[in-house]
Amino acid sequence: MVRGKNKLDVKYRYICVTMKLHKLSPILWTRDLQQTITFYETVLGFKGTSGFPNFVSLNREGVEIMFVVPQDEPEDCKVSDTLKPFLTGSIYIVTEPVDELWESVKDIATIKTSIADREYRMRDFSILDNNGYELVFGQHIKCD
Repeated sequence: MVRGKNKLDVKYRYICVTMKLHKLSPILWTRDLQQTITFYETVLGFKGTSGFPNFVSLNREGVEIMFVVPQDEPEDCKVSDTLKPFLTGSIYIVTEPVDELWESVKDIATIKTSIADREYRMRDFSILDNNGYELVFGQHIKCD
């Protein structure tokens, strides 16, 4: 079948062009909700809100990360109590000035990569949160 030659392909292409995406809000697992709230509020300045048990939405300046304590995990997602939740990538948060954030967290967070200018025209660093998730904070480098 050639793409674009049937009505279904045309319909989905129209939806993708006309719909408006507003924001991305990842929902991550945590085994210790209170420790996660404390980390994000004290280390990174997020504010937590929740109207549900075992759930929190952490927000700061338009960035939202949600956490949930897993309930009734599917069999293939069960891990022992000693293992932490994992993510196969990282969460990249664009910020400025990134150097000020680096100065405020470098002595109190677990550093994964130190601050540096990168080939991809970002100045960034990464830390691990209390769950082991990698958070990368970066600022665009202006090209002259």
